[in-house]
Amino acid sequence: MRRFANIRANIHANIHANISANIRANIHANIHANIHANISANIRANIHTNIRANISANIRAKIRANIHANIRANIHANIHANISANICANIRANIHANIRANIHANIHANIHANIRANIRANIHANIRANIHANIHANIHANISANIRANIRANIHAVLQFEFQTVLKSSALVFDASRRFFIRFSDSSNLKRHQSVHTGEKRYGCAHCGKRFAQSGSLKVHMTVHTDCKQFRCAYCGKTFISGSHLRRHVTVHGGEKRFTPTFQ
Repeated sequence: MRRFANIRANIHANIHANISANIRANIHANIHANIHANISANIRANIHTNIRANISANIRAKIRANIHANIRANIHANIHANISANICANIRANIHANIRANIHANIHANIHANIRANIRANIHANIRANIHANIHANIHANISANIRANIRANIHAVLQFEFQTVLKSSALVFDASRRFFIRFSDSSNLKRHQSVHTGEKRYGCAHCGKRFAQSGSLKVHMTVHTDCKQFRCAYCGKTFISGSHLRRHVTVHGGEKRFTPTFQ
């Protein structure tokens, strides 16, 4: 009996266990099905609502952004188009005006520069030519007068010296062939005269070694070393060692050459 009781108890326990397991499984499945059904319906509704809301918000934002972007782009393009048109017209007008002004200014500048250069060149050439001609005219006139006076004075001095020192006692003689001779009163005068023919230079400068045929020439030369300036300018009073230096200086005063040599 006890054995049968245990069997019944085990069967009962197994039945209850199986029933409980099945019930629990069914209950769990039903609960999950209901939950999923409810959740799915709610979720779908919420998702649909959220999607529509999000889509609408996104679309509205994008539409607004696109509209604003297009408006700004159109405004910017229109502004640039108007500005470019106005700027281009103004720039072209200014460029053409500046080009014309610059061309006109450059033409005038070049013309004036060329005219000034040509005028200056012609003026300078004419001035130089006139100055040169005037200087030469004055120089030649003054030189001619001075040279003629100096030549006459020098010839007179030379002739006087020759007649006084050389031709004292019938120095002019002729031989049988009618050749002309000069007779000197003493040997010193003869030697002095012979240097004209021989080229002998007996008198030497102690300072520079330059030699001369006559002692008078050496004496004149020594003024270079002794700073003896015997030729005085009649205009400014400046003195010079030789007449040639004075003549060059007098051209500063207008070309006239007036000097007074003072020989010792």
